[in-house]
Amino acid sequence: MEMKRFLCAKCQKVIEVPYGVPKPDVCPYCGAPATFIHRIDAGGRGLGPGRGRRCGMRMMGRFRRE
Repeated sequence: MEMKRFLCAKCQKVIEVPYGVPKPDVCPYCGAPATFIHRIDAGGRGLGPGRGRRCGMRMMGRFRRE
């Protein structure tokens, strides 16, 4: 089963959670609130950097500078 990985910024421990389960509300090791817990694996929308709407439109010539 694949797991999502989070890092607690307070105690520096890695927290693994199965996909489909939300981000922990508190760190299970030190009790830090969710504001200290950050995702460290490649999760997210999967679009990658530079894939915003304007990037594609500029390439099609809609934002020409004259």
